Amino acid sequence: MITIATAPVKTYLSKSKIPGFDYVINPYIGCPHKCVYCYAEYMRKFTGHSEEWGEFLDVKVCEVPLRPAKLFRTRVMLSSVTDPYNPYEKQYELTRRLIKQLVVCQAQVYVLTKSALVLRDLDLFKQIPYCEVAFSFSSADDAFRQLAEPGASSVSEKTEALKILHEAGIHTAVMGAPLFPELSDWKQIIALTRPYTDRYGFDSLNMRPAYQRKVMSFIAAHYPHLLALYGDIFLQEEPTDYWSKLGEEIRDYCRAEGIPADIYFGSFRSYSGN
Repeated sequence: MITIATAPVKTYLSKSKIPGFDYVINPYIGCPHKCVYCYAEYMRKFTGHSEEWGEFLDVKVCEVPLRPAKLFRTRVMLSSVTDPYNPYEKQYELTRRLIKQLVVCQAQVYVLTKSALVLRDLDLFKQIPYCEVAFSFSSADDAFRQLAEPGASSVSEKTEALKILHEAGIHTAVMGAPLFPELSDWKQIIALTRPYTDRYGFDSLNMRPAYQRKVMSFIAAHYPHLLALYGDIFLQEEPTDYWSKLGEEIRDYCRAEGIPADIYFGSFRSYSGN
């Protein structure tokens, strides 16, 4: 049972700390997708909630509209620490109201989501000078998705939404992220989505101490044969070369296939292909 509340805020807009974006909008606090690896779980300590991450959702309330002069031709991301199209967006339509304002502002809008609900706002995306919708895939296997991301849309729903957006002329992207060692088949993700995708990004599973135990417990419960490998990759004091080798493999494959891709594996040098 998820706890729903409202959270008054002075503005929906935050200065971006993410390279390439001017502002970030997170319409909600919390996320009911309950992804086992969620890096945004650190936000819980700022909320006053006793519930576990994924079991509460605060709907932000702000009376101050977005300012067109401030946002004109800026690059705005939705979202960084929540999914703007979580299942409750269907009821509250907060993201839709914000995108209506961004249309007026003539901002460039970049949406990152795991939800096919994003299709609802296709009419608004068509009115934005530049709009990109990116879907996150940690796997092309829906059995894994059900375990790791129980509240997110299915692999087939995300793929169909990607196709519809692409065919409607909306810029599309796929984030192969986070990649789980020996569980995330990145070639399968590409094969499934390539006809409908303008570009790719790939990122590693980065186990911060705050949720390291949760992820390792997940592996122990569902993939115990991989426990030793995950221990070698994530728990040893000496750094592993696992991610650098995987990054090289993805880089070489994407370059050979002419696939635009960026790789963000910690200190591994990012690759941008065309």
